[in-house]
Amino acid sequence: MKYSLLSFFLPFTRYPYEGHAMPCPGCGHGKSTRVAGIDRRLKRLTTVACNHCGLLYTNPMPTDAELNAYYSDFYRFDYQAASTAPKEKHLAKRRNEAAIRVNQLEGLLPAHARTLDFGCGSGEFVTAMLALGHDAHGFEPGETYGSHAQSLHGERISIKGWQEVEYPERFDLVTCFHVLEHLRNPVDALKQMARWSAPDGRVYVEVPDLGSARGNKGFGALHFAHLLGFNHHNLIVAAARAGLVPEKIISPTGIIFRHGTIDDAAVENEAAKGSALTSALHGNGKMMSNYFRHQYRKITGAYR
Repeated sequence: MKYSLLSFFLPFTRYPYEGHAMPCPGCGHGKSTRVAGIDRRLKRLTTVACNHCGLLYTNPMPTDAELNAYYSDFYRFDYQAASTAPKEKHLAKRRNEAAIRVNQLEGLLPAHARTLDFGCGSGEFVTAMLALGHDAHGFEPGETYGSHAQSLHGERISIKGWQEVEYPERFDLVTCFHVLEHLRNPVDALKQMARWSAPDGRVYVEVPDLGSARGNKGFGALHFAHLLGFNHHNLIVAAARAGLVPEKIISPTGIIFRHGTIDDAAVENEAAKGSALTSALHGNGKMMSNYFRHQYRKITGAYR
């Protein structure tokens, strides 16, 4: 599939993919409710909310082949306007984020820990972990950012997708920062993270929070690259299906997990809370009004 500027920026037209209908990628339940028919570019994109856990997701969902073509050829230009290399503004922002995330891990890792950054982008978190003396690695499917990371760290960085890369040894920590929302099969990805992490290792996941007032941008939070919209509760539900339980809550959708199980009743309780939160924030046609309310708050400085 060949993507183009016109196909992604011309408003009130469909994105150039076929996709197919699917059950909730987070909990597996089949019933959902349509919450939006457009995204932040005013392009036609159907988003639904799972009736069981409240996960927001694109439906029809792009196929693996359609996503692979998008991420390998067009994503970085579409998403960050980077065609050949990351921009310095982006690199500075990512360095600051990496420093904050490193601080959140204080006291949780052994000395010289072995770490893996799942979807490492331009490699700032790998750089930060190496500076602390850890044995840090990462992979990134996109050539533009992956090549930049590889130029800094050589063989520690693989330019491959998560379903292609292999590691013979397990890790003390697997991190996944703002990647899971881009994947059509988040539970399988979380299971892979769990397999890559040592029995006493940890998995640190962070995604945008669509269960908070600040994240409640209406259809302004929706776009083709973000296939999924999590809140605190349905992120825990998806992780539980992968054999992961929360150890440390950094933010509602920034959680450090460990290996473990949650009983079925507790998972159902989280799913019910996730569904109720999504209904309260996004249900009953609220996407449109939430969008204009968010724009007003930005203009008036209400978030400052």
